[in-house]
Amino acid sequence: MKLLAVDTAMAACSVALHESGHSLALAKAFVAMERGHAEAIAPMVRDVMARAGVEFSVLDRVAVTIGPGTFTGVRIGLAMARGLGLALGIPVIGIDTLSAIAANETGGDMPLLVASDARKDEVYAALFNAGGKLLQGPAVMPIGACLRLMPEGPLRVIGTAAAMIIAASPRDDIKRSEAGDVPDAANFGRCGLDIPAPESPPTPLYLRVPDAKPQEFVQRKTLAITVRAVTAAETSILEALHGECFDSAWTKQDFAALLAMPGASAQLAMDADEPVGFIVSRSAADEAEIITIATRPFAQRRGVAKSLLNHQFTEFSGKGVATCFIEVAASNTTARALYASCGFHEAGSRQNYYHRSDGSREDALVMRKNLTP
Repeated sequence: MKLLAVDTAMAACSVALHESGHSLALAKAFVAMERGHAEAIAPMVRDVMARAGVEFSVLDRVAVTIGPGTFTGVRIGLAMARGLGLALGIPVIGIDTLSAIAANETGGDMPLLVASDARKDEVYAALFNAGGKLLQGPAVMPIGACLRLMPEGPLRVIGTAAAMIIAASPRDDIKRSEAGDVPDAANFGRCGLDIPAPESPPTPLYLRVPDAKPQEFVQRKTLAITVRAVTAAETSILEALHGECFDSAWTKQDFAALLAMPGASAQLAMDADEPVGFIVSRSAADEAEIITIATRPFAQRRGVAKSLLNHQFTEFSGKGVATCFIEVAASNTTARALYASCGFHEAGSRQNYYHRSDGSREDALVMRKNLTP
């Protein structure tokens, strides 16, 4: 059996080709990176397959990390793996990132705690016995709870939060693993050879609820937003974000078709490595329209949409666009106020434009902004 393993879930990108009966990967590649996974993964896959001298048609399965990890990274790896599985008609095996990190450790002489930094003074944690069997987790928890998770007796700790765990613990019988702290396809891929083939493709494992307790964010500062262009390989990310923000989600095929149109583009709003919103637009000659714009629920009212709009206005002006249009539901007073604050004015309406899930319809207001003095 031949298996191609792929990981883009954390601060690295790795690919490896495995075969039953071989303890080592036939070919492998590993590059540490904070971003750029979408551009790197496809060339790495092609290179690994070429160095192994193996055709894609002989692959029996694909393995991929499903999280926890960065929202974007997890989606990129899953999109690649599921695309290969669909094209080749082979199963795709999902492996959580903490089990993938545990596969880096070859000591096997004591229990292993995998702890990855989840920020906000929390960690993603999982506990394994000396034989590599999962005992508890994966779960997200405060560092104090992770300390209570640790069993008595000698223990090895691995992961990007290992140093924090050791520093916070008064114990002297905890050892820091010398193995890698992020998934490596050359190691976790072997696990995929023995996992039964699932009946359906894997889905992302998000241990934190994306829309958790919006009230917690009211007192937080405005996000430090950066805006970047969406690549052709990231339509699955737009699909996921749209599904989180709207009742009737657009598919990645919908977005691919949109972005294939002349003058169309999409931008992501990023808070560090986490996407928090997006905008899709289209321009022709000296006019442009905002096709859709959205902010993830937990990040709303924190400057995301305005950052996206201002970035888009700058791009439009650079292309010689003089007028920008956007449509909004008549009842969406919050969005209307936002657009008005960005210089849009009502210019017309479309009767019964929006179709609601309950069968009703609603008018759309057409708003216009002049980008030239």
